[in-house]
Amino acid sequence: MDATTIATTPVPGWETLFPWLRAGTTRQTAGNPERALAGRWRSVVGSWQVHGARSRVHAGVAPGVCRLGEGDGHVTRSSGVLLTVTLADCVPVFVVDPVARAVGLFHAGWRGTAAGVVESGVGTLIDAFGSDPGELVVHLGPAICEACYEVGPEVFSALGEMPPPGPAPIDLRGVIRKRAVSLGVPDGQVTTSDECTLCGDGRYYSHRRGDTGRHLGFIGILPRAGGLRGGRGD
Repeated sequence: MDATTIATTPVPGWETLFPWLRAGTTRQTAGNPERALAGRWRSVVGSWQVHGARSRVHAGVAPGVCRLGEGDGHVTRSSGVLLTVTLADCVPVFVVDPVARAVGLFHAGWRGTAAGVVESGVGTLIDAFGSDPGELVVHLGPAICEACYEVGPEVFSALGEMPPPGPAPIDLRGVIRKRAVSLGVPDGQVTTSDECTLCGDGRYYSHRRGDTGRHLGFIGILPRAGGLRGGRGD
């Protein structure tokens, strides 16, 4: 499979707001989605995800598909570098700094969220590129929805939420949204997908459904000579 056949769901509205980047989520597909996305990107980068808080800054990345150490977050302002995270119910957190022309992508399950992956990622943007949280634009992509995501009281406690007496559904994207706003991102600059990886139309993988595959969240600043070849939505 090549980049002309992979189907993706773009972050709504961002190609108009930010024509200099591409961001979205791949759908269930045969083959290797990283290689399928490579297209006209110089580098496609990811890491071994450990449900932690570490974010990596990417500059001067070697050409090709690269998996660089452990980490659950990525930031760059280098053109031609496509950041990726693997997903199957967890939340892809897409971040754009339109002033510094930098982008970030964070893999946020409940453990990573509790560990502070969003706080660490925004902090990395601030440290690396001088980002102002008030200028950031954030999108919380397709993930398991509140109705489907039942967890125990210990998960609520780990996330700083009031624990119920027993298992109950939790809105992980709602928790992440509150955390982003607490960092100084204006609430009106945070959007949330209404797609669920479990109860949706089956276009994404779901760990809770028993899927072994993984889809990708991706974001990158377009190469000077062109854009992402073959990414398509409905």
